[in-house]
Amino acid sequence: MGTNPIAVGIPGAPRPFLLDMATSVSAMGRIIAFKHRGEKIPEGWAIDEDGNPTTDPDAALHGSLSPAGGPKGYGLGITIGMLAGLLPGMPTGREVLGTLDTDHRCTVGDLFIVIDPKAFPGGETLAAGVKKYLDELRASRPGKGFKQVMVPGDPEYKLREERLVSGIPHPEEVWHAAQQLRSTICK
Repeated sequence: MGTNPIAVGIPGAPRPFLLDMATSVSAMGRIIAFKHRGEKIPEGWAIDEDGNPTTDPDAALHGSLSPAGGPKGYGLGITIGMLAGLLPGMPTGREVLGTLDTDHRCTVGDLFIVIDPKAFPGGETLAAGVKKYLDELRASRPGKGFKQVMVPGDPEYKLREERLVSGIPHPEEVWHAAQQLRSTICK
């Protein structure tokens, strides 16, 4: 099973609610980032090709990502894989190629569902309702060991603001690979 991501955007104020998540514990791109840094991946992220838990990024790349949320995440990942793969006539599972490499033509499938909020009774007040609900969640008392309650998108907005000021860190070999890819494509 792959990453099988789910992304949802709902109008809100002052910004939309954004959820972008993998149905696996981690996205495959993060496994590759650990590999580039020469680091082990956290326990529970993946299994090797024999089905054994692994902290080795290379073994994970030949094995499988672990589902987020155990059996529920497994079921959700399979569902998204079928909806985004089989429904649009694309491959699933190990037949999907080229999403994180340049050696294969990309065969990933995508499914977009767009809903017009104005088609529903609450559509006119959706953005205000989203703001009120998310503000209520953020104002909740944080759990032990946490400083604040955040909702999906908050850490990313915060990181975006930091990166606009300080730039985007990256391993040197990733920069060289991007430059090499650029020179190949732009011939």
